[in-house]
Amino acid sequence: MRYYLEADTIIMNARVFTMDDLQPRAEAIAIKDGNIVYVGSEEEAFSWKGENTQIVDVNGKTVLPGFIESHTHPVEYGLNLLKLDCRPNETPSIGAILKKVKEKADRLPEGEWIRGWGWDDSRMKEKRNPTRWDLDKVAPNHPVILERTCKHMAVCNSKALEISGVSENTSSPDGGHIERKKDTGKLTGLVQEKAQGMIAVPQYKVKDIIKGMKLAQKDFAKWGITTVHEMGTQANYFRAYQEMDMNKDLQVRIRPWFWAIDQNGFQGYFDEVLALGIQSGLGDDMIKVQGMKFMLDGSVGGKTAAVEMPYENEENRGILYDNADHFSPFVKQALEAGLRVAIHGIGERAIEVAITAFERASTSVDIKKMRNRIEHCGLPTYDHLRRMKNLELIAASSIGFVYYLGDSYLKNLGEERVKRVYPHRYFKEYDIVAPGNSDLPVTGGNPWTGIYAAVNRKTISGQVLDETQNITIHDAIKAYTADAAYSSGEEHLIGVIRPSAKADIIVVSENPYEIDVENLIDINVEYTFLNGKLIYNQ
Repeated sequence: MRYYLEADTIIMNARVFTMDDLQPRAEAIAIKDGNIVYVGSEEEAFSWKGENTQIVDVNGKTVLPGFIESHTHPVEYGLNLLKLDCRPNETPSIGAILKKVKEKADRLPEGEWIRGWGWDDSRMKEKRNPTRWDLDKVAPNHPVILERTCKHMAVCNSKALEISGVSENTSSPDGGHIERKKDTGKLTGLVQEKAQGMIAVPQYKVKDIIKGMKLAQKDFAKWGITTVHEMGTQANYFRAYQEMDMNKDLQVRIRPWFWAIDQNGFQGYFDEVLALGIQSGLGDDMIKVQGMKFMLDGSVGGKTAAVEMPYENEENRGILYDNADHFSPFVKQALEAGLRVAIHGIGERAIEVAITAFERASTSVDIKKMRNRIEHCGLPTYDHLRRMKNLELIAASSIGFVYYLGDSYLKNLGEERVKRVYPHRYFKEYDIVAPGNSDLPVTGGNPWTGIYAAVNRKTISGQVLDETQNITIHDAIKAYTADAAYSSGEEHLIGVIRPSAKADIIVVSENPYEIDVENLIDINVEYTFLNGKLIYNQ
């Protein structure tokens, strides 16, 4: 056999679900130079076998395209792995958080920052937010900042507030809130949304980012994730990705969306990106620029998402960061420059502003083929769905929130309103492409959790939010493969198993089409291939 016809790898004895409508099933796959060259019968696949071909017998296991996480913060997740882990499974109470903070303070010189992440008041024993007075008890001489799981609020101790110049006389910024005790006006230490940007926590260096990313991508490989959309890329993130790629250390495809406007402690790059003439699609198969990321509201768990009706038992309707008249020109300018736009909108008021901005831009830019996105798209109305379809907008739905955050949604929105959060059945009925995501590190990053949530609509406590919004197992898997690839215009390249596509492939422990839907969440990835190379083996 001639060399150029010899495959590097043949995956055999497999039950392949390709996510390709033209050839949905297969028995074997042949791989050459990081690309898939054959998909079909085992007999035909072996016509590609040569002297140096590696044969991978998966013993009848299910094979799928590598997962694509359409909305993540991989650098933040990696850096979180260097911080105190305050997630409820690690710290089920404020007391447990304080124990970790004290242990860290005892090891650090006075004055050094202590950073943590992941606390969730709705899942902690005390059912309340930690305060600066809690933190002061165990670390009075170290500045401390602990981010809530949603990333839309954080709690600081007195030392951190002092260093940042935040006092009782400091006003809350537009689009943010500094919490005070209602009876005394004293700062509680809680800062929400844009107020987080007032805390003078030092920036991480590129070497720290690379260290964290090397940890993070091990988890991505374990979860079968071969491509991640970085939603809010900073300059130092971009440099870290490039250094890792040049040094052959990058083991996940990166799809960066540049943070557009200064918000929540993150620097915006709107003017810089436009001045450089960067357009969507710049890059290669490993790092490819997507566009600009904007943000219009917060989170339901933190009661900062800009909802239409007030949250349960209060007058608060969340925080809307901008209005359509001020915001729309930014969107139009980005689109005119050839940059796709992704807008964070969870509550109805935020989604309304996002759609209005796209509608206004569509009078001068043909945006229907650009695959612009509304991130999360948590509470769209029927009118929103109709207008989104008219503009061919993508709903980058955080379906993983249903499982991890659904209980707080139920508490804050009530039984009726919560039924229509992340409405994947409606997305399908309106023919709106809706890739799934976790918003890692806001929630856990395993795509099988999101797939479980899309099929079952169950929260972590077992509450069902509304079965009428369930979708099929196949459609749920597509949300993390073919639909996610479509959202970046790469349906020919990733998220599918077909000749000429990249050999990003996973082998899983169970056939998701045959097991009880309650067991979807327990499926494990046994092998992960990126560019045809095995990067994870359970």
